[in-house]
Amino acid sequence: MAITQAGAVGTSATTVYTSSSTSALTCMFFMNENGTARTMDVHVVQSGASAATTNKIVKTITIDPADTYVVNLEKLVLSNGDTIQCIASAGSSIMPTVSSVTI
Repeated sequence: MAITQAGAVGTSATTVYTSSSTSALTCMFFMNENGTARTMDVHVVQSGASAATTNKIVKTITIDPADTYVVNLEKLVLSNGDTIQCIASAGSSIMPTVSSVTI
């Protein structure tokens, strides 16, 4: 199992995970370290594509101050080059952590 921590989610599409082979995501954590509630969208983006309405899996989730939003997956299988991209309402507040396994 691998843990990926990509740095803060920005206000434009920010890649928080890139599959380097076929991989399965087991869980994603998004922690709001700010004193103000923040919102965020999450996209599953095929290799070579961009974040769009058609690949959004979480829309405008509100994460309260000092709280964590958990996406607890059965498994989300990604091919080589597929990404998880997020967009936050404010930069430098939401810190992502992704758990994955190579299959």
